[in-house]
Amino acid sequence: MKNIEKLPKESNRDYAFRVIRDNIIKLVLKPGTMLSEQDLADELELSRTPVHEALQELSKSRIIEVFPQKGSLVSLIDSELIEEAVFVRATLESAVTEQAALMATEEDIKELTDNIELQEFLLKQNNIDKFMEMDNAFHQKMYAITNKMQCYYMVKAMNIHHDRFRELRVQGADRSPIIRQHKQILEAIKEHDGELAKKCTYEHITRTRIDVAEIQKKYPDYFA
Repeated sequence: MKNIEKLPKESNRDYAFRVIRDNIIKLVLKPGTMLSEQDLADELELSRTPVHEALQELSKSRIIEVFPQKGSLVSLIDSELIEEAVFVRATLESAVTEQAALMATEEDIKELTDNIELQEFLLKQNNIDKFMEMDNAFHQKMYAITNKMQCYYMVKAMNIHHDRFRELRVQGADRSPIIRQHKQILEAIKEHDGELAKKCTYEHITRTRIDVAEIQKKYPDYFA
């Protein structure tokens, strides 16, 4: 499991939650993996209590299944939960991006442009983890521009099932279409064309629906 540096003033429970969640999303902890509270506690150099609390919290999003006296299981990927997450994110984020196109300043546009340039560099370096971070940051910026960060956190909490799928999708795949779609969104924002920005964002996010069946065939053991 990949450890992450603990944040200042971060509680042990929140730290355990963040590390375990991150490792599940990045498929270090693969679907179907059994987890031991004690093993996780030892690896994180924590007591079992914050690890137990973190697993209980993760179970609420159905990313972990907890079996009393037996341990916890990293849930298999559920295509229905992916579809629900995509529906919510596409509906909300396309509307947010429509507003962002009308509200974006020159500074915002420069930040988005720099982000895409960095995405291209990271893709050439095959640095997938950092590429995904910048992908997420590109989308998060839309919520920041429109001062709708609570909407972002709501979508992020639900999007964990979609995030695991996105990790599978980018492994060994041609990622250039992702950047091309980001550029289309950015061009609409530069033109302050809210309707086009909304359309491009919706199509970009719902592309997942086309890919699910293909990825499920490639990784059948990861899906419910």
